[in-house]
Amino acid sequence: MLDSLNSLSGIPEYEVLPQKKAVQGGFLDAVGQAASLREVRTKETEQAQPASLEERLKAKYPNLAYHVFDASTSYWRTRNDYPHYLLYQQDIDTQALENWTPSGSNPFYGSVDGQFIAPKEIHALGSLPPGSKAVVIHPKVQQRMEEDPAYADEIMARIEGWWAFDIARNEAHYPGSTAMMSQSIAIGEDGSIVNVQASSPGRFTSSSSGEEDVVDFWELRLKRHAQFMKLRQEEQMEHSMAVSRQFAALGAAQAAKAQLAQMLDDGHLRQALGDTIAGVPTEEVFALTRQDVWGAGSSTSLVG
Repeated sequence: MLDSLNSLSGIPEYEVLPQKKAVQGGFLDAVGQAASLREVRTKETEQAQPASLEERLKAKYPNLAYHVFDASTSYWRTRNDYPHYLLYQQDIDTQALENWTPSGSNPFYGSVDGQFIAPKEIHALGSLPPGSKAVVIHPKVQQRMEEDPAYADEIMARIEGWWAFDIARNEAHYPGSTAMMSQSIAIGEDGSIVNVQASSPGRFTSSSSGEEDVVDFWELRLKRHAQFMKLRQEEQMEHSMAVSRQFAALGAAQAAKAQLAQMLDDGHLRQALGDTIAGVPTEEVFALTRQDVWGAGSSTSLVG
């Protein structure tokens, strides 16, 4: 600063008192060094401070919705009209969802005479963006994680462990079924998994009927023949494609079962998931999974 002022005023630099320049220059340098040191220390502190669970999850799953409230309600599992779809939204009334109670009997969800019937909440789940993720953390767990980064690591492993296991067991049943699956999970007051949910976009079809136009007999015969030939070609193509899909599905199923077997035998996954999952002992969940995938009385060694 002094040098630039001297050059602008035309005063030679040697006319400035040496001691004064040295003292002022040293002070300015010291101030600059102190400021730089504070900046470096601030950056080091920011880098040393671990990211929160929410930050880490959203870095891995950009569209993830993260909420803090008590979601241990049994309605999550027992009611077809529980508004799970709200969990996947970024800004929701968490208090209203925490205190949600049903009105009336549990609405029907299923098929009747080939027609799919579901409450509006199920339809809303079917319209979620593919691969949506939602996490609900109990307030006490959130507070403990903020005070104890190691505990946040434990909860992170629990959430991701369940999602990976849920995908693996569904793939073992139906290869390719989880490509667009959405998943939500709730962590309770004690840090355990108290509720889980998963869904895939629904496939809805509609049909309409109308009167057939009256046409000439020969014209109708020609149309039917053309339609028959077209259907025959489509059936042949579909058969060839079905055979290819069967071989591909068989290989995918074997791979999915092998991965699932490895996960079931992995002590680290069992430890990460904790003792219970939605109130059911984790060992029981594993046993039911083995039974569903490989049959009663089977073990994971029966892969294939």
